[in-house]
Amino acid sequence: MKSKITREQTEQEIKNIFSNNPFPKQIKKAKTLAMSKNIKLGSLRKKFCKKCFNFFTPNNSEIRIKKPYKMVRCRNCKYISKYKLS
Repeated sequence: MKSKITREQTEQEIKNIFSNNPFPKQIKKAKTLAMSKNIKLGSLRKKFCKKCFNFFTPNNSEIRIKKPYKMVRCRNCKYISKYKLS
């Protein structure tokens, strides 16, 4: 029988995953954990590609700013994420 983990333990696990350079499989696990406990990823959500779950680094992403949006293009899958500038 599986032991249930608390919300705080889940939040700590997600922080541990994002503390170093995670693999796409680890990011997918963190997102699944967050959805299972209804935890918002907040600013962490902008650090990876929504399509292929690749962690953004200067080597694998391009950033463009066109008012009022910040556009991040993943060089792995060519997906463009748009975020509204505030």
